[in-house]
Amino acid sequence: MTSLIVLPDIHDQSEHLKRIAKPLHDADVVLLGGDMTNGSINHLLRLLAILEEYNEHIYAVGGNMDTPQIMTHLAREGMNLERRHVMLDGVAILGLGGALPFTGAYVFSEEQLAQHLADAEASAPPDVPKILLAHQPPYGTVCDKIAGLGHVGSHAVRAWIERVQPLVCFCGHIHEAQGMDTIGKTVIVNPAPIWQSSSYAYLEIENGEVRVLAIRAVEAGA
Repeated sequence: MTSLIVLPDIHDQSEHLKRIAKPLHDADVVLLGGDMTNGSINHLLRLLAILEEYNEHIYAVGGNMDTPQIMTHLAREGMNLERRHVMLDGVAILGLGGALPFTGAYVFSEEQLAQHLADAEASAPPDVPKILLAHQPPYGTVCDKIAGLGHVGSHAVRAWIERVQPLVCFCGHIHEAQGMDTIGKTVIVNPAPIWQSSSYAYLEIENGEVRVLAIRAVEAGA
């Protein structure tokens, strides 16, 4: 059994990681779902220094507020998951960074997102279960909905999920759209920023299957 914690949209609020010191220590892997910073490499280094006190097994994708410099640093450290995969307990974890054009410079068109997903998929064995870690949510679920604006997710991400049917898609980006939904057999999860929602996503996988999947509240004294 392999356990994972998923944290999107930390946005320089890395001190909040100390609130889940024990869950971070107990997890096998930590996934960072983009917008780790508001663009500062020094703030990324601070985040990683705090996180690595509890867990050194980290993979990440970038968000619209991150930068190519940040992703280059993560690549040097073996943490950058964008457009590739890692195998964990019989499951391929694929990474998709960036977002549709929005605030910040790390943004891509629908066509570019589709190509990045194709690259990640091509890197993985075709016959294994998959999980997608994406900053940009797919279109048309509770995880991409903004009050007064409606759904703002990616059609390219949704089309890929509809075709591939990964076990889970973890996403972020839309802070107010915390929740879990489905696209076919795929569970879509946006835990929202820990500093805003006091929660994080938790997953247990074993031999290619999901055993536990939840948005967990931060416990007092955790």
